[in-house]
Amino acid sequence: MLYLLIGATFSENIKKIFPKDTEQDIAEYAFDLTCTNCREAHGSPVLINSFEKHEMPGSRGEASFLLKCKFCAKDLSINLTRCEDALYNPDNELNEEYFGTLKDKRKKRGLKNIDTQKAAILEFDCRGCEITNFHQDSVTFLAELNSGKIMEFKFEKGENEWFDYDDDENEEVSVTEFYQEIVKGK
Repeated sequence: MLYLLIGATFSENIKKIFPKDTEQDIAEYAFDLTCTNCREAHGSPVLINSFEKHEMPGSRGEASFLLKCKFCAKDLSINLTRCEDALYNPDNELNEEYFGTLKDKRKKRGLKNIDTQKAAILEFDCRGCEITNFHQDSVTFLAELNSGKIMEFKFEKGENEWFDYDDDENEEVSVTEFYQEIVKGK
């Protein structure tokens, strides 16, 4: 299994951030792929969502994404599932209960060495390919503030920060130093 880890630095008024991804508002995650057979990279980002399922040719299974490698003609498939629900602010006292149960959940997935500054938001079962990069500008994120207010934001291409202002509380809201990585687990 592969996992998409995200991390960031929050302003202290943010409780957590998470992708806007529901059946009514489906997120299309953009990734770069490499074929594991011929090691050629697919030329452009591919879009995958967690709700769409396709019948796999010659199999009874389903996958979130299917592709035939244009270089070696091998069938590639990816099953995408949501993993942890959000990236929680580790400096926020409201999140202490969540972090208490997190270690056990991660241990079962082979992610026990991942610190609480990161969240494994997506899990990938890749067959014939591997994901090499996530394009964070492809997804809209939601920030839940300590007050319960939800603010929507999107990273610009090539940017890793977002700044806004909460008019209700008269304070700045920010997500900075956003980063992502693809890691192997169980």
